[in-house]
Amino acid sequence: MIRHLFKLIWNRKGSNFLMIVEIFFSFIILFGVITLGIFFYQNYKKPLGFNYEHVLVLNVQAHDVPAAEKREGLEQIVNRLSAFEEVQHVAVGSENGPYSYNTWSTGLTRKNKEIISNMVVVQHDAFKEVLQLQMAEGRWFNESDAFSDAKPIIITRDAKNQLFGDEPAIGGKVSFGSTREKQNDVRTVIGVVEAYKPRGEMGEQSYSYFLRTSLADTSQQAHSTIYVRLKEGTPPVIEEALLDAAEAIGRGWTFNLRQMTDMRTTYLKQSLIPSSALFIVCVFLILNVALGLFGVLWQSINKRYSEIGLRRALGASAGDIYRQFMGEILVLATFGLILGFFFAVQLPILGLFGFTTATYLSAIAIAALLIYGLVLACALYPSRQAAAIHPAIALHEE
Repeated sequence: MIRHLFKLIWNRKGSNFLMIVEIFFSFIILFGVITLGIFFYQNYKKPLGFNYEHVLVLNVQAHDVPAAEKREGLEQIVNRLSAFEEVQHVAVGSENGPYSYNTWSTGLTRKNKEIISNMVVVQHDAFKEVLQLQMAEGRWFNESDAFSDAKPIIITRDAKNQLFGDEPAIGGKVSFGSTREKQNDVRTVIGVVEAYKPRGEMGEQSYSYFLRTSLADTSQQAHSTIYVRLKEGTPPVIEEALLDAAEAIGRGWTFNLRQMTDMRTTYLKQSLIPSSALFIVCVFLILNVALGLFGVLWQSINKRYSEIGLRRALGASAGDIYRQFMGEILVLATFGLILGFFFAVQLPILGLFGFTTATYLSAIAIAALLIYGLVLACALYPSRQAAAIHPAIALHEE
């Protein structure tokens, strides 16, 4: 039976080759979309690590302003905003907060282990309360850490697992830079944050760490992003009052106040646009392939009417005809998938795009099952029509 199927396929190799190519490209597109889908789903299941609701982000630009004046102005703004009854917590931090599109990446090493981490600088201890970060181990910063000789650092759990493994992290030493460089800036871990994904729900659980500086420390840069947590139920009208209060202190400065929920919405939309476009292309291609398969099979029945009638006259049952057509389309699908497998497995072998091997293999398996399901669905009705042909009628018409 298998030999007969290959012979029939070879006799119509021109049209069958085009069908194989269609199945191949359908598999590749499906594979790409499913890989992204699995990646986003895996990221979505991981904890976000912070609470973006009721948080305002006030970006401050103070060009050509002396550092001392900027520090004093920022401190006054923090004190003024904290005085509002609707405000719970206020903190100054670096510009690379959640959904900000900014990242400060540096190497973080311990012994012979090195990771590329996202550095977040906080200049008020209330930063933890503003974003409601959850401590897994140790403690958050306090006033004594501003000028501590121990140079405290707080890392995320994923960074801890990568650098320390099963060893305790609290009190451990980490350094900036790569393992090839001389380690001069050594830091002491005082806490581990449960999670922190600044790229949002769909982003990776990137390694991150937090450093504490003070606006009173003139040796450090005065960062210009103020994070404000409002009390639940606060009306949006408070935003104008907060902005007016900040502008009254920082005359000539430029302020931009945004809700973190709006930043999240914008960030997620822009992050998902490429995936959405690929999904639309995938649906369009699969629809065309389905219509093409259905049309080719239907045309094949009409062209092979006499062949089907002759086989039925020689004793082939309706089930034999049905299995023949279903077998042909499965063989064609297998050829297309083998070609697709060859290209798909190159990605985990070469380590391209940063996805895990398990993600690639899962996407390959799901895409293959969907392709088989698609071709079987397209072949179901034409195959039944072929099996229903009466031999006498078919031979009489010929």
